[in-house]
Amino acid sequence: MRQLQKRKDVSALAVLDMDGTLLESRSIDVLVQKFGLKTHLEEIDRRSHFLEGYKVSEAIVQLFGGMRASDLERAFDSVSVVNGAKEFIDFLKKRRFLTAIVTDSYTFLASRLAEKLGIDIVWGNKLEIVDGVITGRIIMPLGWEKQKNCQKKAVCKLHAMHKLAQKNEVGMDRTLAIGDSKSDFCMIERAAIGVAFRPKDPEVVKIADLVVYTDFFELVDKLKPFLDRFK
Repeated sequence: MRQLQKRKDVSALAVLDMDGTLLESRSIDVLVQKFGLKTHLEEIDRRSHFLEGYKVSEAIVQLFGGMRASDLERAFDSVSVVNGAKEFIDFLKKRRFLTAIVTDSYTFLASRLAEKLGIDIVWGNKLEIVDGVITGRIIMPLGWEKQKNCQKKAVCKLHAMHKLAQKNEVGMDRTLAIGDSKSDFCMIERAAIGVAFRPKDPEVVKIADLVVYTDFFELVDKLKPFLDRFK
């Protein structure tokens, strides 16, 4: 976890997925396309059905071993942000939300987006970087060890939401979770308000309180009535 901003005026917590939610594309797809690694990622995807989620993350990061972190940063910065994302974060902050990106991607990249949008915290995978070079090793926050029927991803987003709420003394009845895919399922299901944002999987739609297919401006409009429960 990396906290980019210190906040004392917090009364609620918003946890947001990054790839496909805040960003128009999956950052990993952009990176492998940029550096000619698409075929290698496709091979890992084919094997992913036989691997635990965190093992897939270990395999993917090895693709970038020996590369300069600054090259990945430049490629990451080219990924488009979804319309209205900055305005949405401003909307939440006016309502005293602590905001967090919780992502299967890498913290050194997600922190760049967080700084751009004014998001307080980043929780994700940490790459080992030595003298500006990626070693191919990864530090995963995990968190699923005590969960039942878990996907065993490198990042357990439900665990992250619980920990952030606990650390910042926010009740789970004052949480908002926003995501688009199966990896976001648990946090969307357990949050006080769960949002399926441009959902990729029908399972996420079924358990969400709100479903949004366009952008963050639509989300603001749909969310306002729900926030009455946080007053």
